[in-house]
Amino acid sequence: MRTCDACGAAELAVFGDLGEIPVLCGVHWADPDEAANSPVGQMTLAACPRCGYVRNVAFDPAALVYDTTMDTNLHHSPAFQKFSADLCERLTQRYDLRGKRILDVGCGQGEFLRELCHVSGATGHGYDAMYAGAEGPDPSGAVFHSGYAPRGAALPEFDLFTTRHWFEHVDDPYEFLLDLRERAGDRVVHGYIEVPDAGYDLSTAGWEVIYPHVSYFDAYALTTIAERAGWTVEDSGTFFHGMFRYLELSANRTPSGGTAAKVEDRDRTLAAVSGFARRHHDERDRWEQRIATLVAEGANPVMWGAGSRGVQFLTLADRTRQLAAVVDVNPRKWGRYLPVTAHRVETPDVLTSLRPTAVIITNPAYRTEIAAALAALGVDAELLIA
Repeated sequence: MRTCDACGAAELAVFGDLGEIPVLCGVHWADPDEAANSPVGQMTLAACPRCGYVRNVAFDPAALVYDTTMDTNLHHSPAFQKFSADLCERLTQRYDLRGKRILDVGCGQGEFLRELCHVSGATGHGYDAMYAGAEGPDPSGAVFHSGYAPRGAALPEFDLFTTRHWFEHVDDPYEFLLDLRERAGDRVVHGYIEVPDAGYDLSTAGWEVIYPHVSYFDAYALTTIAERAGWTVEDSGTFFHGMFRYLELSANRTPSGGTAAKVEDRDRTLAAVSGFARRHHDERDRWEQRIATLVAEGANPVMWGAGSRGVQFLTLADRTRQLAAVVDVNPRKWGRYLPVTAHRVETPDVLTSLRPTAVIITNPAYRTEIAAALAALGVDAELLIA
């Protein structure tokens, strides 16, 4: 059995077998047959009894290739745009970034780093194998690289590193943080990490428990791995309706107050772990039956959201494609097919002709936004949160 990546002191214990799930849940195909035959991988979850860290111990890094065909961009949502803008303001105020250098590991399509440089007056480097924009210098002051961030001395020097919704994808999270700490040397450096909150995801149905997410962290596990790698934890908390866990770090400075890892966070995660397998499988069955009932009642049910949560939900609850449609606000997904189930993604405008009376969403953070969009389309439907 694998030793815990976070604390390095205990063996991980298996608690959940989700079977085979889509490997490339962020890729969308032009051909439905190619989508249906896209790869699957085994999801076997194990937890550390000492710190609450959770990992897919069946993860195969060779099975998952990140490139520009993958699209996990959340910035098409006004709610996420506002959250990201508010975060830029927060980091600018906390770390006096004017003239400083930012390293953004897992920068996506660069929206966050561009705004952070623009707002703060900093410069930066952004790395992501999924980055599909123009490489090189950007008017914002950022420089973008389409590829993985290098390790060691090849990494640019930085005053602040940020990594949002990438750390959970890293096969060697401890070594990743250790490398950043060594690159900081004896300079004063800050860090910001943002991941899905394990306490949230494992206490729900687990639609965000997906193959690309190798690791799952709550505050205790995230603090544990950061401190083991030589960082000082300055602050921790949650954003975005409690779904996102953040950690603010520093090196070579006396912390202003700091934050201690709370055993209560670990215990919350371990309690969620103990009931996760049954809850997850029960939710699969419940939603499969509910969709069938909605179809039989003539509700013409659809799903709004073709992101990773949506792909996981469809794979587990609608493999036979009973839903009338799947829609998304991201134009890059329109007319393309989702992995394994080969659902076609439509523009939301299609709902004006389908007239569903039930719309399923997998992320309650977007409920208000989606309800407003439905009203604008003239669609009177009940929003059902999976």
